[in-house]
Amino acid sequence: MVIRKADYNDVKILNNFLTLLIKDERQYDLGINENFVVTNMYENYIEDPNKLIIVATENNEVVGYLYGILEPSDDTYKYVVAKLDALYVSNNYRSKGIATSLIEYFKKWSISKKASKIEVTVWSNNTKAKHLYEKANFKTIKETLSIDIL
Repeated sequence: MVIRKADYNDVKILNNFLTLLIKDERQYDLGINENFVVTNMYENYIEDPNKLIIVATENNEVVGYLYGILEPSDDTYKYVVAKLDALYVSNNYRSKGIATSLIEYFKKWSISKKASKIEVTVWSNNTKAKHLYEKANFKTIKETLSIDIL
């Protein structure tokens, strides 16, 4: 397995992976449109120094990716936060350490960018994702509560 920064040749598969990720999340929120398709998301982010898109490859085939973004300090927070926004590994390549390797790369990048912490948002009933992040030393620090009103 090779982890590398994504390039413009990867954009089509990245957009496809994001579509699959969002469709997969429909099991946690039926409000997600089942016909949702990402067509042009990542091409604008490849060269942005405050965003990171990395891919995992096996035999030159992209099998997973991670997208993260830096949120600079502001009036509220005096530190930089790295947000892990999307992580996806193809079904046939799951449970092989690929997601963990992507997270480790993101941690190193975040440190190099002087981030003080990394945050990720996970559906509360997505036990597999929660286990993955807990294994990578993430801890729950806040929770989002919601109420259906319609």
